[in-house]
Amino acid sequence: MSEQQGEVSFLVNALADAIGRQRMLYANGQNGNTKRTKLWDEFGYPSDVGFDQYYRAYERNAVAHAAVHKLLDSCWVDNPTIIDGEEKDESGETTEWERAVQKLLKRHWAKLKDADRRNLVGRYSALLIQVKDGREWKDPINADYIRSLGTERLKAVVKLIPAWEAQIKPGNFDTDTMSETYGQPVMYNFNEQPVGDDGTYGPVRSVQVHPSRVIILCEGAEDENMLSGIPLLRAGYNKLLDIEKTSGGSAEGFLKNASRQLGIAFDKETDIATIQAQAKEAGFKDLGEALNDKMSRFNKGTDAALAMQAGQLSVLSVAAADPTPTWNVTANEFSATIQCPFTILFGQQTGRLASDEDKTDWAKRCNGRRWGFMSDFITRVIERFWQIGVIDPPKSGEVTLAWSDLLAPSEKEKIANMQAMAAVAKDTQAAFGTPAITENEIRAVGELEPISEPEEPAGTATTDPLTGEPIEQPTTTGQPDNSAQ
Repeated sequence: MSEQQGEVSFLVNALADAIGRQRMLYANGQNGNTKRTKLWDEFGYPSDVGFDQYYRAYERNAVAHAAVHKLLDSCWVDNPTIIDGEEKDESGETTEWERAVQKLLKRHWAKLKDADRRNLVGRYSALLIQVKDGREWKDPINADYIRSLGTERLKAVVKLIPAWEAQIKPGNFDTDTMSETYGQPVMYNFNEQPVGDDGTYGPVRSVQVHPSRVIILCEGAEDENMLSGIPLLRAGYNKLLDIEKTSGGSAEGFLKNASRQLGIAFDKETDIATIQAQAKEAGFKDLGEALNDKMSRFNKGTDAALAMQAGQLSVLSVAAADPTPTWNVTANEFSATIQCPFTILFGQQTGRLASDEDKTDWAKRCNGRRWGFMSDFITRVIERFWQIGVIDPPKSGEVTLAWSDLLAPSEKEKIANMQAMAAVAKDTQAAFGTPAITENEIRAVGELEPISEPEEPAGTATTDPLTGEPIEQPTTTGQPDNSAQ
């Protein structure tokens, strides 16, 4: 009875906490400002942001689109090396298993990259595996049939299909706490209709897909819940709206000033009633409609004249504000949310390149993502391939991905380092008679092959060119030869 009372007390407390949090949200607003609870409403920020908002921002907001592709292209600048075993085994000869995996992935690297692109926009994305196994998508993959194909197993993978968050939804979840797949979907619902299409061009069909045919990408969901993924644009979404306000408002102000909005001031002696009657006789509703028609015709021509008898014409314009300071502040805030230096994301309009510190920070960011999330994703793809029988398991039982180091110096930097070390060698040679750095050490900095040192002669004997027999050379002892005396 005490256990039941404890469970009931736990549920009551959890419900009370949930109600309290909801009341606080209603009372204080989403922004957390206790004084100005409607601050986000005044700024035009939405209280809830979903996939549709992220997708529209990616499609139509230049900064959001650039942010996604800057991170995507920097991380996928090259493909990793697949290693059967640990990283230290990379220097060994390429095995047959490694060649088979590289051959299989060679056709699908672009699809893996596109699935990552969709993962950056939404909370998650999916990679569907279409195989020739003679079964429906709602059934588990027939691994035994694929293994029976022998050398043709690699061709069993028809294609990989990247899917947006809006296209694939989890069905029922596994509620068996003793199951290895507890908390994971037991089926997925896949909508083939492309995102943004109203059914005019793409197919409109929904199918059920078994989890063995689906690989989920949900970056940031360390609890392995696909709904807990963190979109790249989430933290900076409000800043994207501010950037649109700043740049769009500046452009709108420029357009309005360039449109020559005109104002007409009549003096007090003007007979408005007569002018109004003449406008109606001309077929206009009132004087305002007549003036708008005249101004519209006037603005359509660059060489147009306007004659007036009792009115004074003036151009309605204001001095356009410089949006640069406001835009820079907002853009820097957004850059911070995606951990990308401003100079890397936007460049410099003054011709100055990004600083070495910015390049190093960005390389560290991309290196961490390559060795972390991306390695885990590609490894899961390879594991799924051998689970469904497309390839054999690795002989070592372990798969390692080796990525190129984005912090490695460029060819220009290598030459500069070699020049600096050569200068040290020259100065130490002049000062102490012995260089502090050898030639091969300088070559190693430039990743050049070392120069082998010449071998010392085995002895003092030389060979007679006629007989080929060795000739002993006299040994010099430093004493004068007095034999002739």
